[in-house]
Amino acid sequence: MKITFEKKIFFGFIINLLVVIALGWVFVSRINKKRDESFDNTLNYTAVSLFILSAILLIIVYFIIRSQLRAKKISQDLLFENRQLLQSIIDNTTNPIFIKKINGEYLLINKQYESLFQISNEKIIGKTDHDFLPAVIADQYRNSDLEVVKALKELKTEQSIPQPDGMHTYIAVKFPLYDLTGRIYAIGGISTDISERKKLEESLKEVDKLFNMSIDIMVIASKDKFIKINPAMSRILGYSEQELLSHPFLTYVHPDDWVSTKNEINKLEMGAYVIKFENRWICKDGSVKWLVWSASPDLLTGLLYAVAIDVTAQKANEASLKIADTFFNMSFDILTVAKNDHFIKINPAFTKTLGYTQQEIDAIKFMELTHPDDRSIADEVLAKLLRGDPIVSFEDRVLCKDGTYKWLDWHSTIDMQQGILYSVARDITEKVHLENEQQKVINELSENEEKLRLIVENIGEGVMVANADKKIVMANDMANELFGTPEDDKISPNLINHFELYFPDEKTTFPSQNLPMERALNGEVTDDIDVILWDPNTKEKRRVLISGRPLIDQDNNVVAAVVTIKDISKYKQLEEELKETESKYRQLIGFKKGGDNI
Repeated sequence: MKITFEKKIFFGFIINLLVVIALGWVFVSRINKKRDESFDNTLNYTAVSLFILSAILLIIVYFIIRSQLRAKKISQDLLFENRQLLQSIIDNTTNPIFIKKINGEYLLINKQYESLFQISNEKIIGKTDHDFLPAVIADQYRNSDLEVVKALKELKTEQSIPQPDGMHTYIAVKFPLYDLTGRIYAIGGISTDISERKKLEESLKEVDKLFNMSIDIMVIASKDKFIKINPAMSRILGYSEQELLSHPFLTYVHPDDWVSTKNEINKLEMGAYVIKFENRWICKDGSVKWLVWSASPDLLTGLLYAVAIDVTAQKANEASLKIADTFFNMSFDILTVAKNDHFIKINPAFTKTLGYTQQEIDAIKFMELTHPDDRSIADEVLAKLLRGDPIVSFEDRVLCKDGTYKWLDWHSTIDMQQGILYSVARDITEKVHLENEQQKVINELSENEEKLRLIVENIGEGVMVANADKKIVMANDMANELFGTPEDDKISPNLINHFELYFPDEKTTFPSQNLPMERALNGEVTDDIDVILWDPNTKEKRRVLISGRPLIDQDNNVVAAVVTIKDISKYKQLEEELKETESKYRQLIGFKKGGDNI
């Protein structure tokens, strides 16, 4: 059984303690004067024996301690050598390495870590991330350290660290370190720079995204089979990706083009850098499409990379261009094809209308022919077409060869891929002139209508206009005041809806059918119909003269009626007062009734 250093020291201490107690007992025994002197020799022997025993124990303890100190030094030297070896190993790794206490204080870092954060091992010992890093980054690192402490296992985190050549991305593997009791006392970390890998992954993602997003066909193929295709090929030909990848690609090529296709592939195998060719493909629905290919080989892998576009419509257009060209030249409307600010093709109608030949128009930009005041319109049209509007219609003035301007009504569209502008135009110069003349007439009528309105508003009589449906369409302020409403449409053309009507005797009811409004709508003219208007709401009485006139159209149909109402209540009152005054003065100066003198 091996006795530990601590137990040896403990046993030596107990024995020495017993020796000291025994020596104390001998000393006390000698002090007692009543002791047996014959016992002194025994005490002397005992004291000498105990002293010798104590000396032997001290020598033994000395050698034990010396051996332990030598072993400790050897252990420390070995530990130092191991630490130096560990430091040398971690300093010569390409990965930044650190060890921290669980409170965040650094215990150890390697050269790569020093270089990464520009701080030496001596200066970082005892410091935390918050002592030399921005607070935001330090908080992130501290949080990830605490996650390791909580989980008590290795964790991986992705960290971004700014460096002189830009931001770098690291994968940090952090793990707990335990003491002899099994308690976690520190956190170790090893980081790996994955910036290049991340860039490569991002590049591959972008390439793959473009590959899948392309509207053109993109393929990677071996000598006879597709290895990878993009969705455009499935969309154009109608086959699924699995169908196209599981059979030789010549399966889908038109039989008449097998030989020419094989010949082109042989050119690639023989070292041709890039080839271009076209062939026909049979679609899943049985139709045939023309594809134009641009292909290049990878000599190391033997793979073929190719891009294709569908030119079926273009082929069909080429066949129909001859027919279209015939109609182009026969059209009575102006037809133009423009590109890069020039008319690259015009039809005879253009020459007939504006006077330019194709040779003359080639040297002129089409914007130079547009009237300066209309150039903003042309800019707006081009902007709309470039935004994706299918057809844009507009009118502008175009300079003729003789120096005059003609109005043209345009309808334009654009081929976005080829940048070609197609337009159809018609000469509307006469129409515009006619519209301008009509506008002048309308403006004059509007001016006259405004003058009439001012006159009507300033007439001292109430004026109303009713249409054939017996609805008031206009009333002046005097009429509004008479009927007690500012809103014209609340006035009824039938006066009995507002007043009680009487003859001037104020007793006999006036028949509504004899009112000027009714008679005017029947085509009859009336003048100064004397009527009493009594308002049952305000208890107010008015004596008025009402006149009516029908408005007749060119077909002698009554389209409206105009009625004027003149309030003569004050005049009649003044007339009565004048008669009464005249009668009084006649009596005063000697006149009798009947005109006889006194």
